[in-house]
Amino acid sequence: MVSWLVLVIEADELDRPAWTLQRGLPMENNEIDAGHPDESDLLDAQMNSGIPLIRAGRARLRLALPGYRDKIPSSHRLAFQSLCRVYEVTALMVDELRKEVPCREELLAEYEEICRGIEADAVAMLDGEKSDRWL
Repeated sequence: MVSWLVLVIEADELDRPAWTLQRGLPMENNEIDAGHPDESDLLDAQMNSGIPLIRAGRARLRLALPGYRDKIPSSHRLAFQSLCRVYEVTALMVDELRKEVPCREELLAEYEEICRGIEADAVAMLDGEKSDRWL
């Protein structure tokens, strides 16, 4: 038995970026975001990438914070693991946004700032500081 998959592309879809056709996503109407995936779609893709996010985030933090490389692997608090997961997703978003042409510079700067904030929180946690956010 032979089965076929037929992809029907309508005339108005010929100029759409490939990622919108593959995922069946609507085009953005905003001129700045035209041709780019929606931010929430990018985040969903990162969260569901199959990457062990805690381990990958921990490794990225070790690279970003060389002075704390020895402390990072030994921190197993739930709050720190959550921070590692969020850091990995955010760093993956930065990677994806850097690849875009044209670059959405404002969104990229926002995610880079989030990464710096997470790094600062990681340093504070590793130094034994307390915060209501980490309970």
